[in-house]
Amino acid sequence: MKRSAIYAVIIAIIAILAVVSAAVLYKPAAEEKVVYWSAIAPANQRAALQTNTVQGAVSWEPYVSDSLVDGTATVIAWSNDIWPHHPCCVIAVKKSFADSEVAKNNDLVARVIRAHIDATNWIIETIENGGDNYTKLLEIGAQFSDRNTTVVESAIEHIEFNYEITEQVKKWFENYTSMFADLGQITSLGGYPNVTAFVNSIVNTSYLEKAMAVEPSDTILGTVKLGYLMGDLHQFARAVAMNETLWGGKTLFEKYGVEIQSPLPYANGAFLMDGFARDEIDMGYLGSPPALLKRINANIQIEIVSLVNSGGSAIIAKAGIASFDELDGQTIATPGPGSIQHLLLMFYANEHGYKLKLKGT
Repeated sequence: MKRSAIYAVIIAIIAILAVVSAAVLYKPAAEEKVVYWSAIAPANQRAALQTNTVQGAVSWEPYVSDSLVDGTATVIAWSNDIWPHHPCCVIAVKKSFADSEVAKNNDLVARVIRAHIDATNWIIETIENGGDNYTKLLEIGAQFSDRNTTVVESAIEHIEFNYEITEQVKKWFENYTSMFADLGQITSLGGYPNVTAFVNSIVNTSYLEKAMAVEPSDTILGTVKLGYLMGDLHQFARAVAMNETLWGGKTLFEKYGVEIQSPLPYANGAFLMDGFARDEIDMGYLGSPPALLKRINANIQIEIVSLVNSGGSAIIAKAGIASFDELDGQTIATPGPGSIQHLLLMFYANEHGYKLKLKGT
């Protein structure tokens, strides 16, 4: 074979090897998996699903059941399946109110907690025993949430009502704080050396202990400005305590000597925390994650003084969508950043290899 032909063969072989090597070495970048979020109040999420404004949603009860009962949506995951028995809502108090030189404020906090405890126990017993009180419970829930009793009955199947702040509950608060850090939502612990120290600084169980010694009062001893979330059945105890029919013509708070004043309900816990900062409220029912997050990021000085519920949230999708992967590139409604539902969605998306981005970005 002529030398020129040999060179040609060698060059051809080299070219082939180069192409093969490039094909082996080159791996196209994996396509990024993204789901988008849009802030929509839970009460409006069913309508957003029906109009295809969003294809999924994450919310608190009864607005999860609101979309399930009529067939608008199906469940992707219940929050208790993602985080078993996770604490959700709490009662928080503004430190400057509780620590005021006005000595009665400290007593008023304990009295509010006592009403909350009694209402919570009434709910638990009523769900267990049924009867006329069960019908009343559903009616109170329907009036508060502006949903029918069928939706309310479905909703309470997924909510655990309780008030005790156990060591396990505090561990969950540590977990939430760590999740916020891992997801880039916080960059420091506000001067605390670790999450345990931070949680210990924000949780105050002394009012639960004081509450058990509180006795009914024939007179109003003081006023508390109490905030809560719109239609949130996690906070059923507040609605029950505010019902005058159940408690002999006065609210349960009044039974214990407290007049309650409340602004309009807040759309989510982050907004309620802003209400603390604007001095709109002295105490409030809200999700624990926004209480933790805003305490760190906005230095809003509050203490968590009682648990309210565990579980009771879910990620759902339009009927016909059976898995989270089918929401790839789609939009999911959330109550907004800082809410436990938003944190739940961030966590779940991350666990499934998705990035969660604001719609339009």
